[in-house]
Amino acid sequence: MKKSINRKLFMYCALLVFMVIGIVWILNTTVLKNYYIYTKKKDLARLYSDISKIYEDYDYQSNFAEIEMELEKIDARKNIDIIIQNDEETTIYSTSRDFSRNRFFLPELNSPFTLSDDQLKNKDTYTIQVVNDRKVNSDFIFLFGKIGDNNKIFIRTPMESIEESVSITNHFLIAAGIVALIISGISAFIISNTFTKPIKELNSISQKMSQLDFSQKYEVTTDDEIGTLGTSINTLSSNLEKTIQELKTTNLELEKDIEETSKLSEMRSQFISDVSHELKTPIALIQGYAEGLVDGVVTDEDSKKYYLDVILDESNKMAELTRGLLDLSNLEYGKNELNIQEFNITELIQNLVKKQELLLKEKEITVQFDDTKETLVKGDTFRIEQVITNYFNNAIKHVNEQKKIQITIEDTDTKKVKISIFNTGNPIADEDLIKIWDRLYKADKSRNRDAGGSGIGLSLVKAIMKQHHQAYGCENTEGGVNFWFELEKA
Repeated sequence: MKKSINRKLFMYCALLVFMVIGIVWILNTTVLKNYYIYTKKKDLARLYSDISKIYEDYDYQSNFAEIEMELEKIDARKNIDIIIQNDEETTIYSTSRDFSRNRFFLPELNSPFTLSDDQLKNKDTYTIQVVNDRKVNSDFIFLFGKIGDNNKIFIRTPMESIEESVSITNHFLIAAGIVALIISGISAFIISNTFTKPIKELNSISQKMSQLDFSQKYEVTTDDEIGTLGTSINTLSSNLEKTIQELKTTNLELEKDIEETSKLSEMRSQFISDVSHELKTPIALIQGYAEGLVDGVVTDEDSKKYYLDVILDESNKMAELTRGLLDLSNLEYGKNELNIQEFNITELIQNLVKKQELLLKEKEITVQFDDTKETLVKGDTFRIEQVITNYFNNAIKHVNEQKKIQITIEDTDTKKVKISIFNTGNPIADEDLIKIWDRLYKADKSRNRDAGGSGIGLSLVKAIMKQHHQAYGCENTEGGVNFWFELEKA
């Protein structure tokens, strides 16, 4: 389990507080007492020098009252005990009654504090020691030295105050440590929230960046290392987002190019296959009739004209077939874009029927179409004209002896219309109803070349309607066959 920055910061603060308090406690217990003794000894040495100077400034015999006053001031200010004895060990001055009465103790002090003759010749000779007063069972710092004319001076200061101070300080440190720990905890919480909030936010942003989500940006509010880091993260996020978007775009374009190349290759292969298959028969016919003319098989002008007409007719069929296959390939592989616009489908059908008037009269075919109702639709006019033309030509080719073609336009719903072209004739076999939309498929295998088509008309219809994303179909009805398609209303 990961430890949060808040918890780590609190632990570090608590550890720091414990370390500081522990170090202070150890120093207070081990060093403070020795330092206090050292300082007191230095103070006693200075006091000894001050008292010696007082003895020099005042005449001991005539101005002893002034000396006593100065000594009392020192005692009050320094809280020390002073006793002065003459060479006969008679106390001539004492700041403490208990100190001066301790007769049994002073002789014992003389032994460890005894000065040699050479030391007594030196005016500033003294010695300082820590001794125990058995009467009060307390330790004191004692100074014993020579003062004036062979007088002895004893100065002492108790050590109970420092020991008590050490104890009080240690207790205070424990209490202060608890308070400091509480304060450090609160401080750590406040500081951690202040400093870790932007870090957590930057961490969240970096995690989203690792998942390619660049939507979140850091709001820079400070001019420090965190602010600089936030600016760098934002810059990195923007650059990565831009780079990845460019890579995606490049990848899509590459995929399109590959797909386009693949489609183009497939289209070429299909086109070559279809053309080579369909052109075998007309090429063979042209070759045969041409060889007949060259070899002189026919000699009369009428026969020669017939041979030439066959060659010309087959050549025209080859050209038409090639154009149709190329157009179909472009439609199926999306090479031609639609030009969608609004137009009147009624007027378009009316014009197509007029173009076929001579053929319809020649074959005595009756066309029923209500051209009085104007219907506006949306689509590519040229391509929709191809669809209607293929349907209409197909109806003309397959109409039976009743010779009736019926064209209707009806609404399928509020958004679309259905255009149907019906011709009387034999129904299409069920197994052929689906296959008739395939390129080069001919349902009537017995049709001769004069009556039959190229087999790509309905394939063109299929490709055009798919590009329009509209429905189309064929169905056998009573008395004939009905081809239909739908368009979106304008």
